[in-house]
Amino acid sequence: MRRPVGTPAVAAVLCLLLVTACGASDEAGPATSPSVSLWSTPGPSTVKPSGDVMEPFDVGRAVLRIKRLGFTADTGPGALKNLRGPLRAIHAHCTGSVDGRCVSVFFFHGNEYAGYDAAPYHASTIKSQDGETVTLSYPVYLPTDPQCCHSGGEREYRARWEGGKVVFSPPLPENPTSPDQ
Repeated sequence: MRRPVGTPAVAAVLCLLLVTACGASDEAGPATSPSVSLWSTPGPSTVKPSGDVMEPFDVGRAVLRIKRLGFTADTGPGALKNLRGPLRAIHAHCTGSVDGRCVSVFFFHGNEYAGYDAAPYHASTIKSQDGETVTLSYPVYLPTDPQCCHSGGEREYRARWEGGKVVFSPPLPENPTSPDQ
């Protein structure tokens, strides 16, 4: 029995094309993994063994991930590239939102998405971040407060990377703007 000439070469080219297509970056298509809240365990992190240099923050990838989640970063890429890591926080608003109430803070550890702060309808501010700790502030709305103006003061929460996830101190409640927390 004779094999047609060139069959091994054609098969090798087809295999190479399939491997290349399957290995395409997740940046080109829709996100295939579900959103990760801070209370679930994220995938592998980019923590390097002691002495190794961590890769630079991939701002484009982070902004694209936020966009795919339906948000727009409030800070431009130029400023975001200067965030110290490995723990970084990016404040964003729901794409198309105009009232300032649909916001969330997205966390990245190295270049990996690590989750968000709370349900995306709370007002919040990133007070500070130094690569190890992120301090968030939430206005406290009393029951009689109008949406524009809180009168219950503010609460601060500190986020750190511990045990493979973002951990808040004090623990972040479901609604950090509620006076009942």
